[in-house]
Amino acid sequence: MTPADDDDPGAPERPTAEERYARTRQARQVFSGADLTPPDDPLGASERFILGPRGEFRYLVALSILVVLSALAWAAWGMGAATPLLVLLIVGLLAAWFLL
Repeated sequence: MTPADDDDPGAPERPTAEERYARTRQARQVFSGADLTPPDDPLGASERFILGPRGEFRYLVALSILVVLSALAWAAWGMGAATPLLVLLIVGLLAAWFLL
């Protein structure tokens, strides 16, 4: 860059050191703890869950019961008796994967 380029009237003005410092300080500004509010739900369950926090727990309990019942049916009567329960378990797990 030559000294003649600095005198070009069409060239944009360069920011001063104070303006650059102010812009940098603004970009680095961090919120203090007083400016932040804690979340309403400390466990992180929000509206993204269709069933809600309590419904999710009931869903987990229902799937756990299906696991236990299918294991008992398999132990008592064999795989043929446990198959319908395992199909329900598979459908429940897939539904949980898509819904939650």
